[in-house]
Amino acid sequence: MIYIYIVLGFSFALSFLGSRLSILLANKLNIVDDPKFEPTRKKQKTPIPLLGASGFIIIATIFSLLTWLTYIFDWFGVGSSLYTNLEGVNFGWILVSVIILLIGGFIDDKYRLKAKWLAIPITIALLITIFLGGLQIEALSYPFDSFLPQNQFLPPLLSFLWLGLCVSATKFLDGHDGLVTSMGFVTFLVIASVSLFDNVFQPFTAILSLIWAFSLLGFLPFNFPEAKSYLGEGGSEIVGFMIGVLSILSGAKVATSSMVIGWFIIDIIFVILLRIYQKKNPLKGDRLHWHFRLLDMGMSKIQVLVLTTILILITAHAGLIFPTNWKLWVIISQIFFLVIVFTISIVQTKSKKLTTQVR
Repeated sequence: MIYIYIVLGFSFALSFLGSRLSILLANKLNIVDDPKFEPTRKKQKTPIPLLGASGFIIIATIFSLLTWLTYIFDWFGVGSSLYTNLEGVNFGWILVSVIILLIGGFIDDKYRLKAKWLAIPITIALLITIFLGGLQIEALSYPFDSFLPQNQFLPPLLSFLWLGLCVSATKFLDGHDGLVTSMGFVTFLVIASVSLFDNVFQPFTAILSLIWAFSLLGFLPFNFPEAKSYLGEGGSEIVGFMIGVLSILSGAKVATSSMVIGWFIIDIIFVILLRIYQKKNPLKGDRLHWHFRLLDMGMSKIQVLVLTTILILITAHAGLIFPTNWKLWVIISQIFFLVIVFTISIVQTKSKKLTTQVR
């Protein structure tokens, strides 16, 4: 128990320090989010450093590696107590994938790559995790197991789709101060809680989730509105990637995690469909995401973050206490809520256009 407190304390403190150093490095290398490149989307008045997340990612990765090695070599006599669901999984390759995403994100933040090039490091990282790391979804709970066919191609396909959705959710919605950071913190805590349920009991996964949660918490003061630093491409991708990885390691508790991150996944689907309907590039950034819509409806950044965090906490709590067959209804309620937000926003936008035309 003392080992856990020490690790979490150092994860938070070193992440805070690492974030400060990353901000200094970003300013020195001029790796910043400059509003003049996308004036219609960006509302900040000055350039914001993009490498702030590098500090917490490096710290979380190092402590994850040390925890894995402690489990393998039984360091300090605690490794044997870290029972885990690592059969057939090589966690080292998962950490390699994190480094690949970090490097890919660094290159994009520096050189502003096109979307087609961004997909390359993400795809490589996911394939390494699934085929070399051996991380695959072997089964899904109700209501999916009643009709999913059993074949050798399904586990890797499900894993690729789930990890891809998680990465996309955090990547595309990292457009509001503290949003992905807060969601990631809550989701990691949920996965840690699920990992300690009697019917799951994966202490190794619980500790890893807490390491990432407390490391992310060390970065949050710099990302809270008005942000002094942004996650950057690699940071937002890695938060989603580790959520997907740890939800699978905790016994494929995908349904529970999807209730928390589901707000973001559903929003992405709505936005992509709307962009296609408007004959726009579905991958090109705009102000269609729901946090932008809430801002355009008159809410402040703090209000949007507080509202989103409250919704995430409610669904996170529901995911922990509700039986599996109830979770589908929670996800359906999320869809209805977002439909209402989108509808109100669209009506307000059309009303403003009509008012402008009349004037």
